[in-house]
Amino acid sequence: MANFPAGVIYIWSGTNASIPSGWERVTALDGKYPKGTADATDPNTTGGSATHEHTGSTHSHTDSHTHSVTFNAGGGTSVGTGGGSGGSLYNHTHSGTTGGVSGGGLSSVSCTYSAISNDPPYYTVIFITPTSGTPYFPQNGIYLYDKTDSKTGHYLCNGSNSTPNLVDKYLKGASAGADAGSTGGSTTNIHNLTHTHTVASHTHSATTSGGPSGEGERDYDSTQQVGSHTHTISTNSTTASLTGTPQLTTAETVEPAYKKLLTVQNQNTGSVSYRLGMIGMWIGTLEGIPANYVLCDGNNGTQDMRGRYLKSTATTGDIGGTGGSNTHTHASQNHTHTGVAHTHTHPNASHSGSVNDTSNGGYLLHRTDAVHTVTVNPATSTYSNASTSASSSNNEPEYRTVAFIKLKSLSAGGAFLLNML
Repeated sequence: MANFPAGVIYIWSGTNASIPSGWERVTALDGKYPKGTADATDPNTTGGSATHEHTGSTHSHTDSHTHSVTFNAGGGTSVGTGGGSGGSLYNHTHSGTTGGVSGGGLSSVSCTYSAISNDPPYYTVIFITPTSGTPYFPQNGIYLYDKTDSKTGHYLCNGSNSTPNLVDKYLKGASAGADAGSTGGSTTNIHNLTHTHTVASHTHSATTSGGPSGEGERDYDSTQQVGSHTHTISTNSTTASLTGTPQLTTAETVEPAYKKLLTVQNQNTGSVSYRLGMIGMWIGTLEGIPANYVLCDGNNGTQDMRGRYLKSTATTGDIGGTGGSNTHTHASQNHTHTGVAHTHTHPNASHSGSVNDTSNGGYLLHRTDAVHTVTVNPATSTYSNASTSASSSNNEPEYRTVAFIKLKSLSAGGAFLLNML
């Protein structure tokens, strides 16, 4: 049997037009990441997705704010008893602050985590297989390897010796008909979080103003201070509004579950173009794996690639290194919202009863028509912080399962079988 039977898959990093004679493109892996098939499961199944998103937990925000209130200068004629026959209540004001919020706040909603690409850092390649059995590996073809030995004319794919730099890259099939060599993807997973709350209407609980500021005048005598008095503050109901939405982001490192193997480019021809231990891929049945290959399942001196994505390395100490996860969540996001300044109305404040002037023998002023116009000054709602956390989501990119297989011999059987593992 030939060393490289039809159906065994290796890697090409050049153009589609330059695929060597006797080899052809494996279109089933176009646009796909190879993922090790599950235990005792035939490969050639697809899964994963180009993007993922999350649903955030439900949250709400309470509102706490107050308004300053101005009782503008009010006056009117008055009659008096005590020190004289008449006077007035001109030129005094009050100030105050509304009571706490009654109602208000932001409705309970969940956040939507925007869709984000599942692509880890990748390098696109063309997966190739012989059109029929061939004894030689193509010049500039790439294979996987899990040993630390070297071979003349076989170079680690680290950008040196005219090799592509595949260090820490996931190999992704180029799109249909496309050449190899594109890069992209990221281990940093960033979502924008968007959501919209309904704003509830609110009032402010009643409270009392401060005392008077300014003076009242008596028409027959010197200016006298207006006697101590206050007014009650209460507001009408109003609905505040929000400005925009918070630009929340979550940034975490996210990779699919991987195992590292060396990627090696052969630059030889003829009988020195191959080596024992070369690792390729297979999308036929497990039973149909060629006899001079073994499955990479942790047995027979192989790395266990079952259920793992391939991540390339050029460091021998990294061989077999694992990491990543096929699902993830995101840390809780603490946030608030910014309101738009708003105000309330308040009825004009009139004087009822009498206003005592404690000077000049207890002069007593009785209001007849003294009125304050009231201004409730604008204020912005202050919303409490609240947190939202992400539901678990699958971050696997689009894949096709393969059986990673290792060349164990130069012949399929008989006296010339060379098992080098």
